[in-house]
Amino acid sequence: MSERLKHESLKHESLKPRRSLICCTKYKDRYNFQLVLKGLELTDIQKQIIQVRYLDILENFQRRCRNYSYLFYVGHFTVTVGSLFVPALLSIQNSDKSFTFTGESFSVHVYWSTFVISILVTIFNGILTLFKVDKKYYFLNTTLERLRSEGWQYFSLTGRYSGHLVKHGPPSHANQFVFFTHYTEKIKMKQVEEEYYKADEKTAQTPTGNHISNQIISNSQDLYPPSPDQPLSSMSANVPDPVKDAVNSLIRSQSIITSTDKSENVIIIPDSIMSSLPLSLSPSNKTPVTPVIPENKTPENKTSEEVVKLEESV
Repeated sequence: MSERLKHESLKHESLKPRRSLICCTKYKDRYNFQLVLKGLELTDIQKQIIQVRYLDILENFQRRCRNYSYLFYVGHFTVTVGSLFVPALLSIQNSDKSFTFTGESFSVHVYWSTFVISILVTIFNGILTLFKVDKKYYFLNTTLERLRSEGWQYFSLTGRYSGHLVKHGPPSHANQFVFFTHYTEKIKMKQVEEEYYKADEKTAQTPTGNHISNQIISNSQDLYPPSPDQPLSSMSANVPDPVKDAVNSLIRSQSIITSTDKSENVIIIPDSIMSSLPLSLSPSNKTPVTPVIPENKTPENKTSEEVVKLEESV
């Protein structure tokens, strides 16, 4: 009994909100999601996947957003305020040389204050530019809110998990689990692609008049797979243009042959009687006209090669 109470207490301690190094910050998302996760009708392995993968990704984004928030606000505050102080101090540097602090001239204090502030402004401005703090701050916070919204949509079975992805039966956490994990990985790989991955860019030369322009072709979905509900439509966008042209030409030729066989009364003439048939030319367009042969003399099955030979001979 005591071991069970000890186990329950340890489990309750693990569900408490975690604190960061700064005591005023708490990570409450893991605590809130774990409380809801205990009541879901999922298998143990599915719950473990959500805790190990989804909640860890969510907590990692929370830590990164917190760190970039500190750097973003401190850096911009220093650059903004320091940029105002530097010209103000320079304007009063030589205003009163007789006034002294601790036996030193007032201009000396203003000089060193201006120097330190200008150095801080330059350093923070360089850090913000070099590490792209602004871009990462906005992008990480946007991705964090998307992950939170994705989790609450799945747990409450609303939004994209309201049942339109599953055509049979009502939505449940079990049949929506694969879609939830897929979209979670898709958001994660989108973040990896945005921060670290550079897609291979292929340069294609396209002639434009007397000049040849280089067109950069890149694949935007190299890292993450298409959605489970629309796999073919997403993949068709990445098919090369020569392959599309070849497939379209084959489809057009097949449709022309099919429509010709259905709409026109095409009679296939065998080679044995082709030599004895008279040919006439149309006076308007000078194109060969195929003579009409009674259908009882036409063989039923003929290969396409013989049809081509027949048209060439005509």
